[in-house]
Amino acid sequence: MFTILNELKRSWKVVIRIAKYNNQQMYRRNYLGEFWQFADPLLQIGIMVLMFAVRTGADESNAQAPGIGGFIIWMALGMVTYFFMQSAMTKSAKSIQSQYKLLSKMQFDLSAIPLIEIITELRRYFTMMILIILGIIFYMGIWPSIWWLQYIYYFVAMISFLYALSLITSTITVMVPDFYNAYSAILRVGMWVSGVIITIDSPPFPETISNILKLNPLYYLIQGFRDTLLLNPVLFWEHTTLTLIFWGVTLILFIVGASLHLRFRKKFMDFV
Repeated sequence: MFTILNELKRSWKVVIRIAKYNNQQMYRRNYLGEFWQFADPLLQIGIMVLMFAVRTGADESNAQAPGIGGFIIWMALGMVTYFFMQSAMTKSAKSIQSQYKLLSKMQFDLSAIPLIEIITELRRYFTMMILIILGIIFYMGIWPSIWWLQYIYYFVAMISFLYALSLITSTITVMVPDFYNAYSAILRVGMWVSGVIITIDSPPFPETISNILKLNPLYYLIQGFRDTLLLNPVLFWEHTTLTLIFWGVTLILFIVGASLHLRFRKKFMDFV
């Protein structure tokens, strides 16, 4: 673990430069440029709002976001967060396989490669958070408060979880390429079991199923951002059990990921 952390510290400036370059090159040849980074998420959010929020009507039982307007921002915040995590997880899982030959020729720590993809996705994430989420939040009459500082905690938790997971998935993808296809399929389903579109509190789910679904780290993060930015904020230490489980899972993922990465990275060239 400490070896990986030292490598990240040593490579941090290079990671930022490569991520900035990736953003500049991604849609450089398109006439509409960076618009395409947001077109797909905006389209999906619009469809989900039409199918669920408008069609089902107001949900006055949701204390964080009552009414149709509240349901829209509740859903949009969850979708923006999930789209970022899904994109970061899929791209970081294939990062070593796709960039190893290029970056291995540089004095660059391979453990930092998955982090590049996560940092690259942050630009789109922050843009959508500022333009879409904060815009709707202010329109609803919700204004910044001291509770919004909790956003920093959940953001750090999100990046920590994504990187810990990426160490495992990026290593396994190099060793077993078929893993990536199964992993991508699972993430496409993940939106429906992470509380993004519909609440997983019971009711409507049976209490046992609801409690199992809440163990999902993605649910913890998505609900945490809602607890921070929407009405009736909830402090993270009020979810003591879920917080301990989340950080326990993240720590285990990091330990396993660091061990796998350091054990097999000398063999990456053979598999790539």
